[in-house]
Amino acid sequence: MSEEWITIQEAARRLNVRRAKISRLVSRGIIKTKDNPLDARVTLVDLEEVRTIFNTYGGRKDGYNDNDNE
Repeated sequence: MSEEWITIQEAARRLNVRRAKISRLVSRGIIKTKDNPLDARVTLVDLEEVRTIFNTYGGRKDGYNDNDNE
């Protein structure tokens, strides 16, 4: 599996989900991250890992789930 590390914002855009949803999964330790070597303020996620999680566990295309309280 090829890793493509991108920003949380870019992953959200590509997968058509809310950035907050990905951030929440990161803070829960479900999605692994790494620091951006070019900008310490930016966190990177592996696109394939995020895509697999959303494909496996669902999530509406508009980024909202019935249990999403945001």
